[in-house]
Amino acid sequence: MRSQALNQLSGFVTINVLSCECSSLPQVLLQYGLFPTAPSQPRMAVSVELLSFYCALFEHSCDAINALASALRTHYSC
Repeated sequence: MRSQALNQLSGFVTINVLSCECSSLPQVLLQYGLFPTAPSQPRMAVSVELLSFYCALFEHSCDAINALASALRTHYSC
């Protein structure tokens, strides 16, 4: 069992993750919607939902006035 810090939209949380020899820790994290911060022994993971929000924000960042509102609308309309 490993302790894993992860970043969600609501903030940081620490969780315990069980992994076995049949699946690596990064594979287990991805199965639960978490993206590992390192390829072999990650100590942190980021919520895929947060990465999706960041992507939506980046796509709308050229229009500085409405970037955040447009990104929020895109993110929550899915």
